[in-house]
Amino acid sequence: MHLPSPTSLDDLRADGALIQADVDATWSSVMGTVQGVEYTADTARVHTRSGARDLPAAEVARLVDGEWVWSREHDLDIPELHSPQPASDGLLRAARTLHGNVPVFLAPFPDGQRAMAVEFRPSPGPLRSALTLGLAQLPAELDARRSLLAFAAARGLGVRETADAFEFSDGTAVTLRGGRPTSVSGGLQVEDVLADAHYFSVEHQLLLDGRFPDPDIRLDIAGGRATVNGHIHAGAIIAATVTGDMWTWGWADPYLPPSPAANLRRFGVDHGILDLVRPRVPARAELIDVCKPILDVWTHALVPLNADTRAVVLLSAPELTLPGPQAPTTGQAVEVTLATVPGAGVDKQRARAAYAQRRGVTLPPTQAR
Repeated sequence: MHLPSPTSLDDLRADGALIQADVDATWSSVMGTVQGVEYTADTARVHTRSGARDLPAAEVARLVDGEWVWSREHDLDIPELHSPQPASDGLLRAARTLHGNVPVFLAPFPDGQRAMAVEFRPSPGPLRSALTLGLAQLPAELDARRSLLAFAAARGLGVRETADAFEFSDGTAVTLRGGRPTSVSGGLQVEDVLADAHYFSVEHQLLLDGRFPDPDIRLDIAGGRATVNGHIHAGAIIAATVTGDMWTWGWADPYLPPSPAANLRRFGVDHGILDLVRPRVPARAELIDVCKPILDVWTHALVPLNADTRAVVLLSAPELTLPGPQAPTTGQAVEVTLATVPGAGVDKQRARAAYAQRRGVTLPPTQAR
């Protein structure tokens, strides 16, 4: 399929977005933490913890008093390429597209700054992980299909588009909903994770509500612990924080220390589930259940952190553990649990099988309709 020439700055950004994310991932793994960059004529000396590395560099633009002025003429009929513009990250991303998607850094000069393209053209990374990482970073305002088409062209792949999918000739497919990418094929779908979580999560919440209605939960965020009603000591993982209608994963929240919540992102990368890799997503109740089988912690509570933000906390303690399959209360609890209805798109038979396995019980057969 032909990629039309870009006609706007957003087109340029879209054309380079996925390729640049792949380049940046390789840069990070090869170069590590960059401690500084020096420029002399056409060379960039990149300083890292492991030493210095010289790379060819070329001036892209000059930045003086916050104004971006291109250092060369461009043939494309895009107004922002032919006149000075307020400096922005969008211009820097477009500059990368125009220069083969190599890294572009800002260098201090006596009269301001220079945008310098650094010659770093690594071999492409694995297709699925490159797509997953790139799509998770893709700004919502950019055309995802155009980005996928540009990525396919860069990888030399054929494509086939449908209303809700973008398929590459190697068999990899990206699922889209409302034009927004949701997953990359080859791993579990989020509906699979929700099926595996549903009933086991429901019974754990029934236990929490029955034993500790309206619990008073005090968090020790640094220690990864919580106290329930003043005397129950539990492990506590802040899976996410919710402010307004926005969900921020615990691994992405700058106010939280490192924790097992990072495994949510790893799982997302491994399985191509983009909402686990995006730092922030619209808040949805189902995301709580997505966390539980991944982290193997099954009880949750919402704990206020301040007037605007709540923490989604996964709790583990002996007092929150379900009684064994032979306990006198288990039969009734299982019956009540099975009366709940999984969400739309969730395979009920898979959900029942996962629950029976985790719970160690034999479930009654479902009634034929």
